[in-house]
Amino acid sequence: MAESLEQSIVSLLEDHVELAISTVQELRANKLELEAEIARLNSDVVQRDSQIQELEQRNSDLEEELNLERLAIAQERADVRERLEGLMNVLAASNEAAMETKTAVKMEADTGAEIDFTTRRDDEDEI
Repeated sequence: MAESLEQSIVSLLEDHVELAISTVQELRANKLELEAEIARLNSDVVQRDSQIQELEQRNSDLEEELNLERLAIAQERADVRERLEGLMNVLAASNEAAMETKTAVKMEADTGAEIDFTTRRDDEDEI
C-alpha cells in the first residue's frame, strides 16, 4: 500500500507539473500575443501621431492662406473704394462745372435779350 500511495503521489505530482508546464506555455503564448498586439497598437499610435502632425501642418498652411486671401480681398476692396471715390469726385466736379456753365449760359441769355437802343440823327444819314 505504501507503494501504491507513493505511486499515487508521484502521479499527482507529475500531473501538477504537467499542468504547471502547460499553464506556463499558455501564459508565454498569451504574453507573445499581447506583446504583438501592443506593438501593433504602438505602431497605430505612431501612425496616427504622424497623421495628426500632417493635419495640423495642413491646417496651419490653410489658415495662413486664408489670412493672405483676406488681406488681398481687403486690399482689393480698398482699391475699389478709392477708385469709386475718385470717380465720384470727378462726377461731382463735372456736375459742378455743368451747373456753373448752365448758370452762366442762363445769365448770358438773360442779359443778351436786352435791346440796345441808340439814337441817330437823320442828318447823319445825309452826310
